[in-house]
Order: sequence, then C-alpha cells, then structure tokens
Amino acid sequence: MNKVIPRFILTSAFALLAVISASAQFAIVDQMGQPFLAKTYTDVRGSAYLYDTWMTGSVTTGKGVTYEGVQLMYDQMADELMFKSEKGEAKTFIDPISEFSIRSGKSDLKFKERVFRRGFIPVDGANPYAFYEVLADGPTQLLKRTSKKIFEELPYGSSTKVKTFESDSHYYIAKNDKLVKVKNDKKAILKALPDKKTELEAYIKANRLDLKNDEALANLVGHYNDLTK
Repeated sequence: MNKVIPRFILTSAFALLAVISASAQFAIVDQMGQPFLAKTYTDVRGSAYLYDTWMTGSVTTGKGVTYEGVQLMYDQMADELMFKSEKGEAKTFIDPISEFSIRSGKSDLKFKERVFRRGFIPVDGANPYAFYEVLADGPTQLLKRTSKKIFEELPYGSSTKVKTFESDSHYYIAKNDKLVKVKNDKKAILKALPDKKTELEAYIKANRLDLKNDEALANLVGHYNDLTK
C-alpha cells in the first residue's frame, strides 16, 4: 500500500503539470492574437475555408517556437490563418507564422495531417507570404498552393447572378526554397527531376501511379528523395 500512494501522487502531479502547461500555452497564444474582423461572404455557394469547423493543429512562429493543440481555421480566399482563443473568440496572429498543420479525424481524408509552410520565393506572381501545402517533405519538396476566388455567372433564364467559390491549385517542386512550377503529370515531373528520370519512370510504371492524384505525386517525390540520399 505504501508503494501505491507515492506512485498515485506522482501520476497526479504529472497530470496537473500537463493541465497547467496547456493552460499556459493557451494564454501565450492568446497574447499573440488580435480580434478577427470576420469577412462576409454572403450569398456565395461553397466555402472560403479549408475546413468549415475549427480543427486541432499546431503553429510555428517565425522565431521557431511551436504551439500544439491550437484550434485553427484557414481562410483560403484571404490566405489567412485564425485561431480560437481560450474564450472562444476568433483571432488572427500578430507575429508572422512560418508553418502550421491541421489534423483531421475524418477517416475518408487521405491526409490525416496537412502541413502548410511559407517562406518560398514565388515564381508566378504569388504573394511572397503565401502558404503552400507540403505534400512531400525533404531536401526536395512537393508543394501545392490552393487559392479560392468568387466566380459569378448568370444562369440561363435568370435575372440573378449566382456566386460560387472556385478553387485554383498549382504544384511546385522546391529545392533550397526555390520553386519550379510543374503540372501534375509525368512529363512535367520528370522534366523537373531530370537526374533520376530513368528510375522515376520505372517507379511510376511499376506502381501504376496516377500523378493526377496528390498522394501518388507525393509518393513519387518521396521516392526521389530516397534515391538522392
């Protein structure tokens, strides 16, 4: 009995420290934010957000400090990240964010954790602070930038325009933070990675990779990183 009590006390102490640590982290993150001025996307079909609900994730600041377990929402129309404060308020970050990840518990999603990073030199007029989704990480990265815009059309026989969110996605190969814009097809990828063209072509054939699929495309770039180790 004497051995059980100290162990219970120790376990309780660790649990209490975890709660205190989490609360302290929330307080620090709250201090990093400012009230979010909600954008009104009225009468628009679809969504401006990556996910329509708050999702758990992590945030890394430009100073390299990472905060875990933050409730996040990513506006792809404004390319803006917001978080939910301890009081349930929507806030945006004051300090620059270098990276964030959003985790989803939905089993039908292929990417359980989606990582977004900025700091790349744009090649197509994109905002230099734009976030890119990291589909494959390593010395050579596969990135995807998805932006949303509002498309208006006048349906036949109607006098009222219909507004709809439309997604526009582009792919990039990144080395040393420099980007090469590519299409998600075999010809473009092999051209961007010419030093292992023969091996990659064989890998595509052997695994029957459909490079229109993000997961397959990421798999190929991951294999390229393995070949160049």
